[in-house]
Amino acid sequence: MRACAWQSWFFLPLLGLLTACPAPVVEIDPKGPMQVWAAGSLERIRPEDPARPNQPLELFAARGETESFQIVLGGPKGVKGASLEVSDLRGPGGAIIGQNHLTLYRQHYVQVWEPSPSLEASNRSQGVGWYPDALIPFSAPGGRFRAIPVDINPGRNQPFWVDISVPREAAPGQYSGTYRVTAQNGTLEGSLRLTVWNFELPQRPSLLSFVPLWNTKTKAARLELLKHRLMPGRVEPTEVRELVNDYGLNSIDLGFWSGANAQTCRARPAPSVAELAAARAAHQSEVPIYNFAFDELDVCPHNLLPDIRAWANNLRAANVLHLSTLHPRPELLEDGNGRPLVDIFAINAEMYEEARRTGLWEAAQARGSSFWYYTALLNRKTPYAPQWLLDYSPLNWRISSGFLAYNLGFSGILGWAADFYDTSRGQDPWTDVRYFNAGRAYNGDGLWFYPGQEVGLPGSIVPSIRAKWLRDGIEDYEYLKLLRERGLHLRVGTVAEEMARSMRDWQRDPALLEAARRRIGEALHQSR
Repeated sequence: MRACAWQSWFFLPLLGLLTACPAPVVEIDPKGPMQVWAAGSLERIRPEDPARPNQPLELFAARGETESFQIVLGGPKGVKGASLEVSDLRGPGGAIIGQNHLTLYRQHYVQVWEPSPSLEASNRSQGVGWYPDALIPFSAPGGRFRAIPVDINPGRNQPFWVDISVPREAAPGQYSGTYRVTAQNGTLEGSLRLTVWNFELPQRPSLLSFVPLWNTKTKAARLELLKHRLMPGRVEPTEVRELVNDYGLNSIDLGFWSGANAQTCRARPAPSVAELAAARAAHQSEVPIYNFAFDELDVCPHNLLPDIRAWANNLRAANVLHLSTLHPRPELLEDGNGRPLVDIFAINAEMYEEARRTGLWEAAQARGSSFWYYTALLNRKTPYAPQWLLDYSPLNWRISSGFLAYNLGFSGILGWAADFYDTSRGQDPWTDVRYFNAGRAYNGDGLWFYPGQEVGLPGSIVPSIRAKWLRDGIEDYEYLKLLRERGLHLRVGTVAEEMARSMRDWQRDPALLEAARRRIGEALHQSR
């Protein structure tokens, strides 16, 4: 692993000269013309993409939802000292969505010089090159990287990202606003319109999740996850009430780990019932409390069923749910009292297809188990399923936490890490997004958030665009849940089902997803 990292760093300067590196390397003419245009959130803007006409942008959102868009700036002779402003959004009867509900970021490009593995023609890596991913908040003080002002190379793009967090008290109707980019080159403006629908998304997400922090285990980092509707799992007991009431925390992991995974194949003794009960009492809340104990044991040569049973019995006696990434095998569906040994099966696409084919999905649900979706690396048996790799298309992220999760019956998602980077090899995640396994690079795997100290936010993290896509999928999940609860699913026909019918059959076209979301939103809006 170390040798591979050294070789990549040796060639990195040469690759920067041979590819469309966004870093300033040529002279910028501050008197040159500028070009600005707006784009939706599901596009990935590459440095060399051609400029488009500057047309008004149309957005739609529910109350309590965060809707995003992009502003792209460039110029044939470069741009010097660029910045961006977005106005208040003014709506019906003098209503205002103020700038305090807007979050602005500069998109930071990272280089993929070794594509992630691809095994399926319909869903594969988009190849080497520069990818916009890390998002530097305008509010960050700056350090090694800063948001604004920014210089832009001739013929290259600099995209910005804008989140609009629609207030829960916002009046429904149309809101209008403007954006303005300024630089030494001059000033350009554009317009946008946001339609706020007459329904509200819950503060506490319906889709459960567990995305643990590895390198920045602070309250600031946990809050950043929660802003993106992702759950850190482990929280301090003193934080529980605040995080549940004010930030939408919807589940808690107690953090007792068995030590048993595909590498170790060995489990520690189960904690005592008293120890588990005390931890549960310290985290007392109305949200589900679980414990993630075992991870992918199918390759282990010896039987760990007695260990799983011991952990499950003690967890159940302490009124703690048992979550593990295990196949729902028949022996795991009976604890001797008609209940399963695993309350929450976190399974990947291969496990899902096997469980549906054998009937174990239905059998586990009948016993009271639920299912969460996860993916890591690239499963050779199901390469067509949505992948959480940086160089795969945006819908891999959004569809998996939204239409696919809802349509296939998952109640949560699990990511193995939110902010993993390999400190043992000196990995700098701001320039090197590779996660290595068996000598292959899996770009961005386990790295959904970047360390904040590089932008002046020590002890915190900043999001990737991929985290935004997951958040938007979780909000799509709410749309679908509301649609079903209000009995409106027949009104929109099969539009929701057609977005994701199976792990293989899901839409890859962002325009189709946006059309489906708008049709569902209009149905919910008109039902009130």
